[in-house]
Amino acid sequence: MFIIDSHAHIASWPSIKKSEDMIAESMERYGVKFSLLSNCDAAEFPSVGKKLKVEKNTLACLKEVVAFVKKYPTELGALVWIRPRKEKLSQELIDYIAENRRYIYGLKFHPYESHLRIDTKTMMPWINLARTFQMPILVHTAQDQYSDIHFLKTVADFNPDVIFVAAHCQLCSDNSAALEVMKTTPNIYGDTAWVNMKIARKILTKIGPDRLMFGTDNPIDGVDTLANPMYHDYFTNRLRLPAHMYHNLMARNAMKVFGIHIPKN
Repeated sequence: MFIIDSHAHIASWPSIKKSEDMIAESMERYGVKFSLLSNCDAAEFPSVGKKLKVEKNTLACLKEVVAFVKKYPTELGALVWIRPRKEKLSQELIDYIAENRRYIYGLKFHPYESHLRIDTKTMMPWINLARTFQMPILVHTAQDQYSDIHFLKTVADFNPDVIFVAAHCQLCSDNSAALEVMKTTPNIYGDTAWVNMKIARKILTKIGPDRLMFGTDNPIDGVDTLANPMYHDYFTNRLRLPAHMYHNLMARNAMKVFGIHIPKN
């Protein structure tokens, strides 16, 4: 089965190279065929790992991801982790994305690690960037002062032509807010990073079979992040989702939203 992880990372944990090796080993070990990667070193106020002695800008972090993706373009794709609190959108970054568009599938915004809500004016140039390149934005959502999914809804309602993916479907909660928001906001999708499969089934059946995609946060807990029982449920289809719904969840929805071309067997 072709499995896409729509939410994975590289980072200096403890080094970019070692995180790349972890991703490669983990994908092989757990049968993931394609991963979308963003670079956590772009975090403006990092909550995981040690703070870098010298901060990297958005472009530098993106170049590290793209360099890795270029080695394995049929197995990896890049997401642009943006730094909107400390950086303005530069023409250099726009040009780089245009030149490397075939390797770049979307933007990544982490409100908590930028200490910035998505519904601020500061975000508009970045949302327009996604619009220009017709790319979705993967947005960390959680029950905290920066990341609440209702802030994302405000922005999604105002930008109906831009697709947003609510990472975690409201982490640190019972996920009910995510269901409520997704039900009334057709351009907000979700991913399964740390989402119980019972919630995933509820989203797929009550909101739509095309609205949720598999994502994991790999390798945040190391090479065996995907050994977590929560992800084992997805790999084994423990809830016995119908075949079409299960394939949508594990690959087809990400393929559609991010424009990933799954090779034919």
